[in-house]
Amino acid sequence: MGELPKLVTITLDKERHMRLSLKGMLAFEEQTGRSLLKGFRLSELSMADSAAMIWACLLHEDKELTYDDVLCIIDIDNVIEAMEAVQECIGASTPKASDHPLPKKRRRG
Repeated sequence: MGELPKLVTITLDKERHMRLSLKGMLAFEEQTGRSLLKGFRLSELSMADSAAMIWACLLHEDKELTYDDVLCIIDIDNVIEAMEAVQECIGASTPKASDHPLPKKRRRG
């Protein structure tokens, strides 16, 4: 089994560690109705979607953390830092093409 993606450390109400797990991706989709697999740009997320993304990245560490909890620990002073951590987290979670090469298609004919 492969190595887990790097954790991104951020201090909010306490030191927390972000990682975008499948559980987090599903929680984000359930909260927002948006699938992360369809692609998106962080700059195009609404504030509600941004909070859901932060929450999704924190769920792996604290399964009891609620979306409302995140709304209370994120404020104007740390929202940019939190979204930068999300961006780093997504980058750390995204496999490189060389890590999982797709099989070459066979040509017919």
